[in-house]
Amino acid sequence: MSSPLTPVEDEPITPRSDQFDGVDERPSILAITEVRVKNTVPERPSEPTIFDANLTSSPIFEFNEGEFQRLYPADKCEDGCVTEPVKPVDFEDPYLFPTLTKNELVRLKSLWYYGRYIENDTHLLSALQDQVDLVNDFMEKDCVILGLLDHDYYRRVVTANVPLAVLPRREATCAHTILHDGGKVFMIKDMEKDWRFMASPHVEAGLKFYAGTQLRYKIPGTRCEIAFGSLCVANFSATQPLSLRQQSALIKFADVIVHTIIERTRSMRLAERERLTAILGHLTKTATPKTIKEDALRVLRETYPFASVSLQNHQNGHLSLRNRQMPISYSDFRDNIWEDDASVNNWITGHNNAPYMRSDCDPSLRAIAFRMKSDPRSYIVVETSDMKHIFDEVDSWFVGAVTLLICNTIQEELLHQTMHAKSLFLRGISHELRTPIHAILSSCELLIEENKGITPPTSSQEQIDSLMSPKQAYLSDRALAMLSNIDSSGRDLLNTINNLLDYDQFENKAIVKVMQLHSFNIIEEEVLRETASAFTPDQEVTLISDNRLPPEVEMLMTDYNLIKQCLGQLVRNAMKFTNSGTVIFQTTLSEQHDVLEYNIVDTGVGIADEDRDRIFKPFEKVDPAVRGSGLGLTVASRIVEVLGGNLKLISSCPGDGSHFRLQLQNPILACPRVSYRKRILMDCEMPFTYFMPIDRQVETVHLTYAARNLERMGFERSKPDTATVVLAEAKGVADTFENLLGSIRDNQIIIYICQNYNELRESEEALCNEDYTRRFIRCLTPVRRGRLWQVVEDAAKAYRDLGLKNREFCLPKLNKEFQGPPSSKALAEDLHADAISTQSSKTRRHRHACRYFDALRILIVDDNPTNLGILVMYCKKRKYDYVTAVNGKEAHEKYLEAARENKCVSLVLMDLDMPVKNGIDATCEIRTSEAAEGLQPSMVFMVTGQNTDEDKMKSVAAGANGYYVKPLSMKTLDDLISLHFPKE
Repeated sequence: MSSPLTPVEDEPITPRSDQFDGVDERPSILAITEVRVKNTVPERPSEPTIFDANLTSSPIFEFNEGEFQRLYPADKCEDGCVTEPVKPVDFEDPYLFPTLTKNELVRLKSLWYYGRYIENDTHLLSALQDQVDLVNDFMEKDCVILGLLDHDYYRRVVTANVPLAVLPRREATCAHTILHDGGKVFMIKDMEKDWRFMASPHVEAGLKFYAGTQLRYKIPGTRCEIAFGSLCVANFSATQPLSLRQQSALIKFADVIVHTIIERTRSMRLAERERLTAILGHLTKTATPKTIKEDALRVLRETYPFASVSLQNHQNGHLSLRNRQMPISYSDFRDNIWEDDASVNNWITGHNNAPYMRSDCDPSLRAIAFRMKSDPRSYIVVETSDMKHIFDEVDSWFVGAVTLLICNTIQEELLHQTMHAKSLFLRGISHELRTPIHAILSSCELLIEENKGITPPTSSQEQIDSLMSPKQAYLSDRALAMLSNIDSSGRDLLNTINNLLDYDQFENKAIVKVMQLHSFNIIEEEVLRETASAFTPDQEVTLISDNRLPPEVEMLMTDYNLIKQCLGQLVRNAMKFTNSGTVIFQTTLSEQHDVLEYNIVDTGVGIADEDRDRIFKPFEKVDPAVRGSGLGLTVASRIVEVLGGNLKLISSCPGDGSHFRLQLQNPILACPRVSYRKRILMDCEMPFTYFMPIDRQVETVHLTYAARNLERMGFERSKPDTATVVLAEAKGVADTFENLLGSIRDNQIIIYICQNYNELRESEEALCNEDYTRRFIRCLTPVRRGRLWQVVEDAAKAYRDLGLKNREFCLPKLNKEFQGPPSSKALAEDLHADAISTQSSKTRRHRHACRYFDALRILIVDDNPTNLGILVMYCKKRKYDYVTAVNGKEAHEKYLEAARENKCVSLVLMDLDMPVKNGIDATCEIRTSEAAEGLQPSMVFMVTGQNTDEDKMKSVAAGANGYYVKPLSMKTLDDLISLHFPKE
């Protein structure tokens, strides 16, 4: 039978546990074998070695300061050994029993926490073995022991020259060491002569000399210093005490060992946090609102198999823990962790002589609880009755993160449902608001148009007759003013609705949806086309496009809808506060191509210095009297943030206008393989020269910027007799149009700038032959870069086809006898040049190129009687043939019926939201029928109150040629028909 103090015989590397089972014989301590191989982790003993089972059957006492001072005097001998006190008369025990420490509960909790990995951590045990071997070499004693003192046993963790063992606390000499203050050595020179220890089992087994110091640890943030265990040296024969140098070294070795244990535990907890983070990440990816609670509870149970996990609901903030009669208040949780220290301390005091055995009947001693934000009555609770398991901040973080994930998933689902309901509401309210506004504005437009050209009545009888004949009713100036007020108020209301809907869209959930390459020309075209309609009749404002991009830069990687909406808001804001003058839309690029700028400069009312900081805030208006919601600049700034740019007010002065600048850093730019410039210059015979006949016209703003654009495209200004292109503007013509044509040479091409379709049609009447038609190329304002490239391309083709290179310089003689209309082919080509330059729109123009005005037959589809009536009134006034339908099913039937009667519908104005069948499904059926029966495809345009990207995409996918958001003005309809249905 061997003792735990017996040196290892026969050089075994790992002692067998059965070597230390018996207690019948005292072990021999005479033989000392060689030191075992370093860094070898021996088998851990599973059973304790008990010398006197009778004595260890009762617990040791709590710490008593008076008894401690009497039995452990502070005086020491000169050699550093403890002084032996006088044996008390009342001392009846066979030897001195250790007691619990002063702060036993705190000591044990720290030990259980930092010592949780030691038994199974081979890396840490190997490192500790190195340190103990070093201590053994330095101290030159028989053995070295590194051990931890639990509530019941002293466990030798690493040793040198003595086997590992588990010893009762009452019998362990090291249990006395930890009772003293840290940073000292408890050293007994001859234990056989000290009455306190001479009868102890280890001294009887051969222990002569003992010197030990605490494995001390100071708890962070406190003054409390506790001992995990001890580091001691022992000898089995009389020996000299440790020198002062050796004592100091022993204390330092102990501190290094404690630091090693602490840091290893911290690194293990950090690794545990990383593992829990991975678990949380997987749970986040797989979580669904329906199963998140069950999945989260399952993950917590798998992570803490020794604990009970529950989702509790309580009204009063008190939690029910397992096997506890009284509930625990949530306010008693500190950093979401609760511990029953009183019960643990009572158990330690009464059961420190026996191993801890956990039972399912034990009450919970520790718990982590988090209240769910989504439901303040609900709590996630993780509780355990395991006295030795300590929850820390890693556990608290993980349980809190899981709880937060549950709340966020539930809240996201609720938010999704709420946002979906809100989207449905806004979609419905958008339709319900825009539809009546469409009726109001269209009615005003038709009434004002109806009143034009009617002579006011001069007598009472004429007034009565005008009332009796509604077709010739004349509106007084007062009535016209009131009608104008209705129109203006309707447009303000529409603008407010649009801004509110845009603000809601971009306030919280704006994201970049599709980043693709888009043409600068198309962006510019769409922004200016949509904003030009915002002008009111009383505004004398000129909208100018100033594209200063290099010709080789044609495309930008961006979200097309976002950039278009942002720039549109800025241009509309400038137009809103400008009653006269100009609004300039300028595009520039830095020399290094790293900064793209959009500058919007106006000559409006301006902004005072004190108001600059609040113009981008929602619902803020510089002048409260100005109508509007104050959201235009707010929406624009939100979009710019999403696009990763910045928006600034560069300058502004009251009365002199404002300058806003949108900047995009490091834009992704591109040029198509066949750009405008390459396509036009390839095999181009036309010299790039131009002049403006100043003697016959005033150099206007539009003309000036058009000339600048031509020069940036490569044109040079030349003399009248050598220029290839003559640049003129309708409003700048002083004499008659015929005289202007008469002043142009036979080998020159005219680029004629018109501000509207009326000016364009007026100019057509002066063209008398195909030669003039080809050489006369119209360009609508604002003059955009893309449109001007198309005009130049048409000019280059006309120059080549008409052989202008070989014509002599001479002034033409205008044939005034014949002033007939131009050929349909020429007019179709001219209108073709004015269309939007997208590939899809080019395809559709080609597809409908043979549609002419005399074949115009309109199918009006709308479930709202008022809107239907307005469009019918429009058709009657224009004398267009029309058919009506009130839902998608009827629209399809009417379309097929007209086809069977050989009266094919050529234009469909389709509403989107309708009963029975919506406009998208109806459009799909119309396109299917056209393909099946070989019908010439009609032009289908959605006219609806919905303005969502989803509806637009679905409409295009169904086969719609265009998408118009109500209100649709009569002028827009006129332009639409003029563009797609030229007159013969």
